[in-house]
Amino acid sequence: MMNSFIEPKNIEHLCDALNEKDENTYILAGGTDLIIKFAKENISNFKIIDISSFSNFRSIEDLGDAIKIGSCVTMTEIENNKLIKKEIPALATAAYNVGSTQIRNRATIGGNLANAAQCGDTIPVLFAYDADIEILNSLNQVRYEKARDLVTGIGKTTLKKDEVITSILIKKSKYSSGFSKVGSRKSVTISKINCCGKILLDEDNVIRDIEIYMGAVGVKPIKAELIEKEILGKSLEISSYNLEESIKEQIERAIPNRSSKHYKKIAAIGLIKDMLADIRR
Repeated sequence: MMNSFIEPKNIEHLCDALNEKDENTYILAGGTDLIIKFAKENISNFKIIDISSFSNFRSIEDLGDAIKIGSCVTMTEIENNKLIKKEIPALATAAYNVGSTQIRNRATIGGNLANAAQCGDTIPVLFAYDADIEILNSLNQVRYEKARDLVTGIGKTTLKKDEVITSILIKKSKYSSGFSKVGSRKSVTISKINCCGKILLDEDNVIRDIEIYMGAVGVKPIKAELIEKEILGKSLEISSYNLEESIKEQIERAIPNRSSKHYKKIAAIGLIKDMLADIRR
């Protein structure tokens, strides 16, 4: 099979390309995960559908009650966007923590989600914010699915062969949020464990509602209900060390049979500390 490269000029052309898509056809947005996949799996026969030039996939829009982020928006664009910093601060932080500057200049939010890596940094944020994912198929039909339903496992999603993510919709709210990760190095690293916390504070700085999603402790981010229960009703100034037992038990329940649980129990204490500190900033 000869390798081919398709760069659709409009939606109709894209739909035609999606209609002809087979198991050797790959969607290219930023390409940072795809190039690694080709090298790792020794893939030499392929077809590429490049969606990176679609301007409506590259925009960040204020819809009034929600924010619409095109699937080809890069991590650099997300981390520097004033609207996202204000309304979804954890997403800006997560984007900033994705790889190196060179990677962030290419990596896209749609690619991060579609790749569904266990360590994907933006995915816990999209879960916590109950993000809606806009998906286009070859018949030019659009459907929506929650991010937490779209991702089903490591590298697995509900996307059909002829579908592509076009945008992410996140409703505005009065919640504050923070993100943290632990890797093998302090920067330019793949997460060994990460998390997003989204909280609602009252006038006394007491946490009245909270959602925490932890990544890389399961096949997809998990809702940290034990930690949430322990934090709810406490001051934002609570120390992660006061949550030590609930954090360790959360990890035990998530990965009881994995040898990495011992390391991750300790790492998660610092992870929650950093996440709470990110919210306080």
